[in-house]
Amino acid sequence: MATKEEDLKKILDDFESIGNVIGSAVVRRDGLMIISSLPKEVNSKAVAAMAAAIVGTGETASRELSIGELSQVVVESVSGKLISVGAGADAIFTALIKPKANMGLVLMNMERSSKKISVVIG
Repeated sequence: MATKEEDLKKILDDFESIGNVIGSAVVRRDGLMIISSLPKEVNSKAVAAMAAAIVGTGETASRELSIGELSQVVVESVSGKLISVGAGADAIFTALIKPKANMGLVLMNMERSSKKISVVIG
């Protein structure tokens, strides 16, 4: 029987197999890292903290503006994108994506992966 860490690693590996993914991670909503496959040159602690802050702010804005539940937060930059989605009550799934990535494919797979993460985290 696989451990939670092994299950999460497989989810990240499967997600990243779609291509044009720089790396991904599962973080706690308080900004602490759960598991990461981000490259060594990326400050994973900073990614975790920023993803939690951005998702928290997005959820607050969505609620205050009465525009429904937050789907995802996308930070688009010249060299890539940071995409973060909720993964249950306790976690966030975040990914760094190359600029040429197919956003429809990425978002579809992020939604699928976040549901699996939610089950594993419990």
